[in-house]
Amino acid sequence: MEVLDLKLLNYRNFANVNITFDPSGVLLYGKNGVGKTNILEAISFFAFGKSIKLNKDNELINFSKAFFRLEANFKLKSSKHFFEAAAYKNKKILKMDNEKISKISDLFKYIKTIYFSPEDINIISSAPSFRRKFLDIALSQYSFKYMETLRNYHRILKQRNALLKTEFSREEKQAWDQQLIEFTAKIEQQRLNYLSKFTPILTKYYNNVTGESEKLQLKYKYSFPTNGKQIDTDFTEHLAKIELQEIELQRTLAGPHLSDLDFSINGYSSRKYSSQGQMRSIAIAAKLVQAELISQNKEDLPILMFDDVLADLDEIRSARILDMFSDKHQIFIATPNKKIYERFNLPEIDVEKLTDSWN
Repeated sequence: MEVLDLKLLNYRNFANVNITFDPSGVLLYGKNGVGKTNILEAISFFAFGKSIKLNKDNELINFSKAFFRLEANFKLKSSKHFFEAAAYKNKKILKMDNEKISKISDLFKYIKTIYFSPEDINIISSAPSFRRKFLDIALSQYSFKYMETLRNYHRILKQRNALLKTEFSREEKQAWDQQLIEFTAKIEQQRLNYLSKFTPILTKYYNNVTGESEKLQLKYKYSFPTNGKQIDTDFTEHLAKIELQEIELQRTLAGPHLSDLDFSINGYSSRKYSSQGQMRSIAIAAKLVQAELISQNKEDLPILMFDDVLADLDEIRSARILDMFSDKHQIFIATPNKKIYERFNLPEIDVEKLTDSWN
C-alpha cells in the first residue's frame, strides 16, 4: 500500500499544496509549526475519515476559509484508487473513485496507516480508555468484521443505557440484555483471538527495539468475572448480580466498553513501575505488532508514519525500528532534525518551502 500524491486545499496551515511521494516514503523536515504533522494527519484522514488529532472537522479548515478539501491517489494491491475528502460547516463528503462513501467506517476496508506519536505513551501510562481505543483500532484494521460487531455493540449499549433511565418493563430489559450478552461474547472472542496472535510477537519486537531481554507480558482484563471459556454464561450471571446497581446508577456497568489491557515487564505492571523509556518502547513495539498483523492478514502492507516519535529514543533504538520495516513499508517521518534519519536515504521535503500548486 502506498500513497502516491496528496493535494490540500484550505487544510490547516496549507492554503493550496500538491505533493508527490516516493514509494519508499519521505522525510518531512522543518522547524516546529510549519505543518509536518498536518501532512501526516491529512493522509491518515483517508484511513479514519477524521483527524487523528482533533474531533471536529471544522477545526481543520484554514483560517478565514469556509471549507477544506483533500485529494489523494493510493496504490492498493497494485491498483490505483482516487480518494477525496471535504468538509463544509457540519457536512463531510468522502469519495473513492468518484463514488460516495456512505459510512466513514468503510474506509477501514481500504486504507491502513499506523501513526506513531509521542502521545502513544498514554497507551501504557494512562487510563484504560487509551488501551481500549488502541485495541479497537488495531483490531478494526485487522478485521472489518470486528468493526461491524463493535458498531452494533455500541448501538445496543446506547439503547440499553437509555432504557435504564426510564420506567422499563421486564420484557424490554430482557430483550436488550440478550443482545448485549450476544455481542459481548462476539467482541470478547474476537479480542481473544487477536491477542493470541499479538502477544507472542510483542516481546520479540520490544526486545528488538530495546536490545534488552526483558519478559514483556500482556494480559486482557475483563470487566466481569470469567476465565474466557464461557463468556456468554459468565456475563449473563454477572448482569443478574449487578442488576439493581445498574438500575440505580442508570448505566451498563460491565462489558467490553470497560475492559483493559495489562502490560507488565518481569511481572511488574508497566503502568505503575516501568520507566518513561520502557513505556515508550512498549508503545512503539505494540504499534509495530499492529502493523505486522495487518501485513500477515492482508495482501497489502500498511503505511507507517513516525511523527517525531523516534527523537525520544537514542539513535541505536531508532535505527533498529526503521531497519525492521524500511524495506517493506512506505515510511513517513516528520522531524525538525533530519540529520537523525539521513542514513535511511529517504527522499526529503522541506515543508517550509512547499508552495501553492493546486491544479
